[in-house]
Amino acid sequence: MIIRAALAMAIAVAAFAPAFAAPAGPTTAQMNALRAAKGEKCPPIRNLKCTVLGDPTEYRCTYQERYKPAPWTKTTALVARDGKGWTWLDGGPRCSSLPQR
Repeated sequence: MIIRAALAMAIAVAAFAPAFAAPAGPTTAQMNALRAAKGEKCPPIRNLKCTVLGDPTEYRCTYQERYKPAPWTKTTALVARDGKGWTWLDGGPRCSSLPQR
């Protein structure tokens, strides 16, 4: 009986855990839109990973950019959830800082 109750509790906690987890950072599409909103020509990105900072609405995101023919370059940016969208905390990295080909 105790085992069944513990199992039922574990299932209930697992079912509701995503609702209480820290919200995810921006998606790749959202990050691309944020980068393009700066009015710069931005290269493709990959391997986007965001971690929550002290404030649950603020994130440090790392990703790789590809400025052809250069190799993929690691970039870090600080972003925050702004209502239903995203905004730069640090002004955002320059998309056009390396040559485009």
